Amino acid sequence: IKVSLGDTAKDVFVLLSNYSKTSTDYSTTVTDNRKVIDDTNKKDIPLVSKSLQRNILPTPQKIKEFNSKIKDSLLLNTDKPLEKQLPSSIEKSTKTVGDTEILYYELDTSSSTNTTIKKIVSDGGKTLNVHVSDDSFGSGCGKEKCVTQDMVDALANNFLKTGLDNDIYDWVTNVYGEEWGISAQEKYSNLIGVDDEISILITDIDGDNNPYGGVIGYFYPKDNYNNDPVDGYTGSNQRIMFYVDSVMFANEEGGDPGWNITDPMPMEMLSTLAHEFQHMIHFYQKTIMLTSYGDNTEAWLNEMLSETTEDLIATKILHSGPRAVEYTDGSAGAAGNIYGRYPIFNVNNSRSLTSWYNSLADYSQVSAFGTFLIRNYGGAQLLHNTLHNPYTDQNALMDAIHKSANGTEKTFDALLREWGVAVLLSDIESPTDLPTYNTGDFTYTTYSGIEYDMGSINFYNYAPEPTTYTSVGDIRPQGNYYYKVGDNLTGDVNIQLDLGDNTEATLIVKGTP
Repeated sequence: IKVSLGDTAKDVFVLLSNYSKTSTDYSTTVTDNRKVIDDTNKKDIPLVSKSLQRNILPTPQKIKEFNSKIKDSLLLNTDKPLEKQLPSSIEKSTKTVGDTEILYYELDTSSSTNTTIKKIVSDGGKTLNVHVSDDSFGSGCGKEKCVTQDMVDALANNFLKTGLDNDIYDWVTNVYGEEWGISAQEKYSNLIGVDDEISILITDIDGDNNPYGGVIGYFYPKDNYNNDPVDGYTGSNQRIMFYVDSVMFANEEGGDPGWNITDPMPMEMLSTLAHEFQHMIHFYQKTIMLTSYGDNTEAWLNEMLSETTEDLIATKILHSGPRAVEYTDGSAGAAGNIYGRYPIFNVNNSRSLTSWYNSLADYSQVSAFGTFLIRNYGGAQLLHNTLHNPYTDQNALMDAIHKSANGTEKTFDALLREWGVAVLLSDIESPTDLPTYNTGDFTYTTYSGIEYDMGSINFYNYAPEPTTYTSVGDIRPQGNYYYKVGDNLTGDVNIQLDLGDNTEATLIVKGTP
């Protein structure tokens, strides 16, 4: 390929996209006649400072393993003797604030915690019960940070309160639907009935007593099963519930003197609740109701929906979200941003999109992809449509894409390529006729009467900036590889490509025509 750049300096890239689902491309080569880049134009790629990045760990591996066995754990209603079938609804509980209860962490009763209900709220249709482990509550609780009643009140008030379009419950269920229903036990008799209650357990997850990192929260589907040693789990708490880390939640570091829900870690907890709420709804709406026998959605896709949900409702919970830009600012923010998901993405942007190793790099990858999709292919409607079909792999996404206004003819390969182009052009506001992360302002989407605002993203505003390479390495399955021919180039540049069978190259020239 001969590229005539003229006399005005331009930056030249070749995006290499591997369309294979399984095979790494080791054979592609790119050579060119670029001039040696001056030292002043070279860009070092520093590691993301661990002291500046919160060490918030992804979903525990035990839950990933449990999810992989869901299909085996569900017993069809028709397989059960009629006399063992339970009613499809549960009587409303008579719980009151101050009640004590032992709750379980694992599939059996080997790990438990003594808890007390500290808050009960209802919006008329749903009820939220907030339990706190006794060893995590009150001054002198023995933990590094202790939960107070004000903290419990703030968490509950943000998740569920009276009124419409004013809490995490409303904003997330508006997109995905209800978290549990009467149909679950009608289909699988070893699942619990419905009582329209949600529980949150605030506890020191893993007992690590760490206010700065660890597992911040999760949804564990074991609790949706009957507490039965034969066809359920004796460690089931028999309720729809979340687990959130008490010590991290109580961490006031970085805010005003004293604890406030707007402090960085408590805000991260609210964002995590939205993330885990998608998983909770996904288990009912997709795994239980839309698949034939409890088929589990591929991890990368399920996590993409949850990560993108955090982005979608960030402005509503008054959080900077995965883009780590002030929630009132629709622009892409300022350069040198070391927070959020995207410094980690920039370091790991050549990973496979659809291979899943449950690392922070995997979460950053699907977050970057999901935020690209909702800004270009239908916003909240796309997320709803991706969940509400019977597919559990990339076909679920493509079914939704094909229903969007500008996605009817798209292929997954085309989305992969467009995504890579959008990353490299994210420092240009509204590139002509191209999918983009960056309009310079908010992108607005309305679904079922609720508006969601999505801020612009410029990956070059993060430190480090996107990783690019000057030689070709391994091009991962369904991944992009960012090859840089050079910065500030002029004249004619000759590029020779020798592509693998599943790899496509896209030439990108950035600069003034």
